[in-house]
Amino acid sequence: MRPKRPMPSSDELREQFGVNLRKYRKRLGISQHELAFRSEMALASISLLELGKKQPRIDSLIRLAGALEGRRASWPPASTGCRPKLSPRPAASMSQRTRSSQRRSQRCERQLRVVGSDPSDEQVEGGTGAVI
Repeated sequence: MRPKRPMPSSDELREQFGVNLRKYRKRLGISQHELAFRSEMALASISLLELGKKQPRIDSLIRLAGALEGRRASWPPASTGCRPKLSPRPAASMSQRTRSSQRRSQRCERQLRVVGSDPSDEQVEGGTGAVI
């Protein structure tokens, strides 16, 4: 049995998320402006997230994951099941898309509370307990 580690503070998690987001964006070779465009988020939000000044919301995480998915991405880890599902054909109705999105968001919220429990996850700074 592994010894339990103390839970990182919310500030530490927010800062580590920013470090990881910036590293991943730079690894893909895209600017903050491009990431903002791809994720349909404000440029200021991307900047604040990378600086660790803003707490990411679940919808922001999903948008960022979708924006970073343009290249072969492993962020968030595929094992979380939180990658946006892209369908070649549109859903039957807006209510169906909304229900599907809500279920996916709820599942992701549960799974992303603490990400990084796999110590072999090399792309996340801070080892276990880092939120990405």
